[in-house]
Amino acid sequence: MTQIAINKDATDFGEFRNYTDSKHQERVERTYREMQTNQTLDFVTQNKTKYFKLEHGKMDVYQVFKLLEEVVDESDPDSDLPQIIHAYQSAESICDFAMNGEIELRDDLEIRPLFKDNIWNNLPKKWRDLYSANTIKTLYHSIKDWSWFPLLGFIHDLGKVMLLPKFGKLPQWAVVGDTYPVAAPFASSNVFFAKNYYQDSPDFKIYDTQTETTFGNYPKNCGFDNIHMTWGHDEYVYEAMRQGSTICEEGLYLLRYHSFYPWHTPQTGVMAYTELASDYDWLMLPLLKAFQKADLYSKSPDLPPLNELEAKYKKLLDKFIPQKQINW
Repeated sequence: MTQIAINKDATDFGEFRNYTDSKHQERVERTYREMQTNQTLDFVTQNKTKYFKLEHGKMDVYQVFKLLEEVVDESDPDSDLPQIIHAYQSAESICDFAMNGEIELRDDLEIRPLFKDNIWNNLPKKWRDLYSANTIKTLYHSIKDWSWFPLLGFIHDLGKVMLLPKFGKLPQWAVVGDTYPVAAPFASSNVFFAKNYYQDSPDFKIYDTQTETTFGNYPKNCGFDNIHMTWGHDEYVYEAMRQGSTICEEGLYLLRYHSFYPWHTPQTGVMAYTELASDYDWLMLPLLKAFQKADLYSKSPDLPPLNELEAKYKKLLDKFIPQKQINW
């Protein structure tokens, strides 16, 4: 069997996700400081109540997508390009990395190379054995049509339009950056943990606790769908697509947790928030890893002509959002 050329250190960050001395260090650190201070349980629940009503109007997804030309993610140490460029890069990267034609996934997309050695060796044996015995395609064997996978690369950051006046003009710290559970102990795998910004959050002293059965405000192993994550673009685009598209359950899960780096791709090499993960979250982890690889390592300027890209992804949008417009 021909193997995909995945570097065994595919998830080593190298020049990516440099939170120490990037050229955008000041703005990046400011964004995370404000996030870790202000993202409280009350803030998250208030924004869910507000945004899950989807009252910003019915709009064509491509119309919303074009608005990303006005958005720059100030938490990103790797790039200051408009988000519309990153959307095309991510989508095309998934096509190159994972797809065999328009619908089929590659047969030889192995799971083991997606993990760094130290993380792999510390996985629960149950899940390490399952991952070892499967490829991405066989692990999710019920999925017959994978054409939604590159589409997710195209739409996964659409929620960043919340930075714009029409969508509430939220501050950067309320929209971008890595996500993590609120109302729970703050994990050392979070970006800038050593700076102790999180200790300035009014929630810190309330929820920095755990027992044999609880982790912060939650029962252990309750599953990520039953906790509150920091408010941001993941949760917003997830809700818009959950209500307005035919994207499968697995695809919606990726939209919801693609920025949950402390869990799926921690810089420290120690997976965080395992205390809250359910069996379903462990099952979905390899798919998150595959998506993360394409999302993170897609920051390249090489793209096909714009007219080809527009035609390709408009076709996919029509397939999964047959009504053309959805509520935002």
